Amino acid sequence: MHLPPLRQLQYLIALQEHLHFGHAAKHLHVTQSTLSTGIRELEKFLGVTLVERTNKSVSFTSLGEKIADRGRYVIMQTEDLVDEARAYSDPLALPVKLGAIPTIAPYVMGDYASKIRDGFKGIQLYIRENTTANLIAELLDNKLDIALLALPYDAGLVETRVVYREGFHLAFHRDSSIISSPDSKKFDFDMLPDESLLLLDDGHCLRDHALAGCRLKNHKKIHTFGSNSLQMLVQMVENDLGITLLPDMALKAGILAGSNIVTLKLPTNRFYRDVGFAWRKGNYRDPLLQEIMETLPH
Repeated sequence: MHLPPLRQLQYLIALQEHLHFGHAAKHLHVTQSTLSTGIRELEKFLGVTLVERTNKSVSFTSLGEKIADRGRYVIMQTEDLVDEARAYSDPLALPVKLGAIPTIAPYVMGDYASKIRDGFKGIQLYIRENTTANLIAELLDNKLDIALLALPYDAGLVETRVVYREGFHLAFHRDSSIISSPDSKKFDFDMLPDESLLLLDDGHCLRDHALAGCRLKNHKKIHTFGSNSLQMLVQMVENDLGITLLPDMALKAGILAGSNIVTLKLPTNRFYRDVGFAWRKGNYRDPLLQEIMETLPH
């Protein structure tokens, strides 16, 4: 069977991502006419219209969207094929791309990256920080090899592995005007004043894990203030503007050093998150990735 060139699929995928011939061509370092001609040749080969063009806009037909999505998978598999061939004799010949979520990366990544480099001489390690949803998308798009995150998470088409479980601590000002002498076993979050519980913004899984443990009946207890970092929450608590929940690793890393904040260990049967990894199913570098996972300090 005669098949279309992979380059034509790359043109189509780039156009789907940019919806602009000029921008797509620039992304692939080709001329606009080369990209346009390549897509027309693909349409002619398939005998269908994939892209509808006007002077002012570009839109994909429903079939064009499907072909571009399937083409992206074909390209990803082809890249895996090439990488596997190159790495056959040396698993470390290619960089390892590692992602981590913001509520884990600042507290373990320095030590973890050091252990990886010590254990795998010559490894090229690329690290990036992002939210769980974005890391999963990058795994599926072959932009990452492995992601360090908090589980459970409905990750879909990826494998996951829990390395260890960590607990949470209630954090509040030592002279708190909000709570006094709390008992971790009897503490009822629904007894808090409204808008006194400080949590991360939606999209951070730490928020979900914290809420699961709090079992709030009244969500008015949650402060409407939004934060994307634990450091910001700590600053709010330091000024007695609320209380928050912090994971073990943040305390071990010294996030409360020099502050007036005290903590109370919460019951681990309710307040916990599992720290682990996600990676693409069928990744040919699975043996190497498993070894790298084993290196995570805990």
